Amino acid sequence: MNYWETETPISASTRKNELEYYREAEKLAISRPSWTDGSGESKRGKTVTLDLAALKESPEALRLLLMIAEDTGNPV
Repeated sequence: MNYWETETPISASTRKNELEYYREAEKLAISRPSWTDGSGESKRGKTVTLDLAALKESPEALRLLLMIAEDTGNPV
């Protein structure tokens, strides 16, 4: 079974992004906003998933994420 089927994420959204943090699976999904198709069905926006466990292997990637958080006005 997939982690998104068994784990309830911590979610946040903005006007242009939807974020879902799967703490146990160590994944962060970032999506474009959901949209409604021609038949009225809600569709999930295009999504990329960041493997947070892999950050442990790359100090440069972790520093980049921390820099992004600080640059957006949210000091870590």
